[in-house]
Amino acid sequence: MAEDEADLPPAPTDVMNVDPVWDNWETPPRVPSIPELHVDGFDGPLDLLLDLAERQQIDLGRLSALELITQFVVAMQRLAGRVTLERRADWLVLAARLLLLRSRLMFPASPAEAATAEQDAAAEELRLSEMLRIRAAATWLEARPQLGQEVFARPRQKQEGRTETTMALLEACLVVLRGPRSRPETAPLYRPVLMQFWRVDQALARIRELLAADPLGGELGIFLPALEPETGQGGNRTKQARGALAGTFVACLEMAKQGEIDAYQDGLFDPIRISLPQAAF
Repeated sequence: MAEDEADLPPAPTDVMNVDPVWDNWETPPRVPSIPELHVDGFDGPLDLLLDLAERQQIDLGRLSALELITQFVVAMQRLAGRVTLERRADWLVLAARLLLLRSRLMFPASPAEAATAEQDAAAEELRLSEMLRIRAAATWLEARPQLGQEVFARPRQKQEGRTETTMALLEACLVVLRGPRSRPETAPLYRPVLMQFWRVDQALARIRELLAADPLGGELGIFLPALEPETGQGGNRTKQARGALAGTFVACLEMAKQGEIDAYQDGLFDPIRISLPQAAF
């Protein structure tokens, strides 16, 4: 162990004189992240002062507005060459918000002005949030792979033209020359048969006619019309019966509303009976 230590070269006594790389070495100045303020009642960074002021945890009335502005301007001038313009713009926004809070203490606002200030603040907050969303969207778009740079699409394949035989061309020409006689017949269109339902005006006329012959009338069913027999042209006797019943019932309600007839039931779910009013007998 002692022999190994003896073989080592002696340590240099002056490093600066041994290695010329260290000549004229200067420690780079530290760039502050935010200006610091030193006023009566507060000593710290600007963003901390603004946070305490917005949460009402510090009395801004004790701080001198002139001293705050002076120190901020001096800091901006001193760091102008070492801090980017974007960061200095953020500092300016913080200082403006702080001075706005301080000015409200100097000039108390009326209720109307306070409401206007709140609306302006809400609009400003909305604008800032929208700007943040736009900035986030721009960052997202910029981070996506760019076509032709990070990713490459498959080249378009050349589409081959349609190749038909000479015989197919001749057959097509023959169809055109023969005219409409060679074309296939078109399929017949489907035309549904329209059903004739019993209308309300017809039901009114039938009820009046039957009551004129028999004022006592009877059940609603005797006022229904006679249905035509089932045919093969698409008729539906069930639908016609339902339509006649609906039309007669509507006509019965209308005549009862006008006082032309009396419509009643002897019991729950019993047939509806129709007759002329007693005064008409």
